[in-house]
Amino acid sequence: MVDDRTVSIKLEQIQQFYGELCEQREDLSEEEFLDSTVRQRAVERMFENAIQASTDLAQHVATQAFGYDDDSAKGAVKRLAREGVVDEETAATLVSAVGFRNVLAHEYGHVDPVEVYGLLQTELSVYEAYSQQITAWIRE
Repeated sequence: MVDDRTVSIKLEQIQQFYGELCEQREDLSEEEFLDSTVRQRAVERMFENAIQASTDLAQHVATQAFGYDDDSAKGAVKRLAREGVVDEETAATLVSAVGFRNVLAHEYGHVDPVEVYGLLQTELSVYEAYSQQITAWIRE
């Protein structure tokens, strides 16, 4: 059974990190971002936190509601899409985000600050969409 408290905490975390990323998007020009390693690392960490909270929530819901028994974050997100909790577009974007988080967290590859800034400008809406879809599913 899905734990309402766990869901609530994770949704709050997602909204917090999403809000922080939105502030950075609004306040930072590309030049300011590229000129500041500190700002780059801060935004990278905000992304990492937002993605981790999103996948923690996916793991919880997939495990508790649908018997998901794997530890793959990507698999948990895909399971939520198969079960109709989130739409395919949201799931696909989050699955890509998990790969990005792995690069950030585990240094699987070079982190391109231009790419990070681009994601900051274009990919934040997934956190709002995901939160809304999870909330709608919980209310059903």
